[in-house]
Amino acid sequence: MKNRISFVLAIFFIFLLAIPLSLPFETDADVETAVLEKGEVERTPEQSAPNLTYALKLLQQGKIADGLDILFNLFISSEFVQKFENLINEKVPFRVPAIHFSKAVDRAIIKLAYGFTDDRVIPADMTLDFYYDTEYEQLLFKPTLFDSAAKQIIDERIQNYQELIRAHPDQKFYLYYHQTLHNSEFHPLNPVFSNADNGQSLEYFEQNLPDGLSFEKFLLNSHEDHLNYYYRVDHHWRVNAIVRAYQEIHALLSENYPDITQPLQITNTIQFPEINFLGMMARRTLFPVRGDEFVVEDVAFPAHDLIESGRKIENDRRSIYFEGKYSTIPYINHYNAFYGEVADLIEYDFDNSSDRNLLIIGSSFQNSVDPLIASHYDKTYCIDLRYYTDFSLSTFLSDYDVDDILIIGDNEVAFQAVQYWKINP
Repeated sequence: MKNRISFVLAIFFIFLLAIPLSLPFETDADVETAVLEKGEVERTPEQSAPNLTYALKLLQQGKIADGLDILFNLFISSEFVQKFENLINEKVPFRVPAIHFSKAVDRAIIKLAYGFTDDRVIPADMTLDFYYDTEYEQLLFKPTLFDSAAKQIIDERIQNYQELIRAHPDQKFYLYYHQTLHNSEFHPLNPVFSNADNGQSLEYFEQNLPDGLSFEKFLLNSHEDHLNYYYRVDHHWRVNAIVRAYQEIHALLSENYPDITQPLQITNTIQFPEINFLGMMARRTLFPVRGDEFVVEDVAFPAHDLIESGRKIENDRRSIYFEGKYSTIPYINHYNAFYGEVADLIEYDFDNSSDRNLLIIGSSFQNSVDPLIASHYDKTYCIDLRYYTDFSLSTFLSDYDVDDILIIGDNEVAFQAVQYWKINP
């Protein structure tokens, strides 16, 4: 019996060790698993920084002390440990089927619990704040809450705008706000949450709108508006919302830019029939919901250069899709694949007669309208503050010539979240 237990334990530990020890020799991660888990296999060349691969090579060469020293430094880094843990998790055999099974058990328990009610909206997952609307077959965020703490944050953001405008009198500031269902009065769970936002945050912000901030808002007037402008299984804009946002932003900018060129003509849309778009909420919950159609605008852009994080982008993502060279693997983030991945700094340099430059600050929503707006400026700089973590507007303006500053976002970006979206003057 003792020998059998020892044998089983030995097999168990060999199984555990085999996964991390195989990582340096991996060539390709399982694509579907990586998409589902949002995994990222990072291998830094050993010339640029000591890493796991380099440490194991040192051990193989007999340089035990050097190898162990690198391993120790790696494993006291919380960032590395998290990445390493994610990689090992992805390599566990049958992990994805196990996740699907676990989610199915969650849904069965939820269905049993709500089987005795006539609730239209039920939790989509037992560990995430996502809900499923059975009537419209859509996944939803829970309603945003509005209370005294929310007011304090809005006050802080208002003060931030005032500081920015005072510190930079030579620049024009614009805010384009777009309302989402969970911030509106039309969320079906508003009656359940006594302190649901119901549009109160926007109303409070508008009552205290900073002087010198040009403001435009993209409002929802009904639940049908939400279905028309936003995906059912993803949080981003549909194509008709993108076109509307572009046109409204163009009109907003024209207030202080009378010579702005006419809006680009967008008369056609293109659908990719092979794509069953299962966006972020579907990917996070693995809820068995039908995907969305993926439809985009067809627009001819003037000649321009695109630079992401200091690197010139040669390939045209839009053309790649139009040529049919896109993946149909479930849960691919087609929105980012078509409109561009989020990055710290994206630059557009258009070949036109404009002598004005623009700075856009926002989340992934802005990626879809960035090139449309940028076509009216000489140079346009697009920043996501979640990635440009040491951003200072004063420093940026000392390095780049900017005339107009445009913020695009919902409640979080526009006036609520402080940690990421408060702009350092």
